[in-house]
Amino acid sequence: MNFRKIKKNFRRNQKAISPVIATLLMIAIAVVASLVTYAWVMGYMGFTTEKTGKAIQIQSVSNSTINDQLTIYVQNVGNSPVTFTPQSVFINGGLAASNAATSPTIDAGATKTIVATFAQTDGVVSFTVDIKVTTEDGTFSTMHKTFP
Repeated sequence: MNFRKIKKNFRRNQKAISPVIATLLMIAIAVVASLVTYAWVMGYMGFTTEKTGKAIQIQSVSNSTINDQLTIYVQNVGNSPVTFTPQSVFINGGLAASNAATSPTIDAGATKTIVATFAQTDGVVSFTVDIKVTTEDGTFSTMHKTFP
């Protein structure tokens, strides 16, 4: 038996995918990839547009050395109402006890006064705090304040 003849015949009998089927497969893969991309982009856009129009800003902070409290004035600078939770105020990276959840919703343009308690070292005349106020939907404002 001639091994070369068998090998030559074997190569001739092998069939590849026809160009028409290959083209259809490539089109189908492209359509599926574009649909997946479209679904991902629309989901992302829907998530980010829910927050549009919601923004807060810490206008000022004052200190009461008598009972270790900060009075934080937060303004809604967006164009839709924002809501605060009991876990809305962070001082120096830690959750602070506050009255943020009492009458938690403020309308656009309105200002809310939040009183937060923090641990201050007794007898310290000058100190610095990092304040972060968050809302229920995740918008936030930060301020770095040094008190004399």
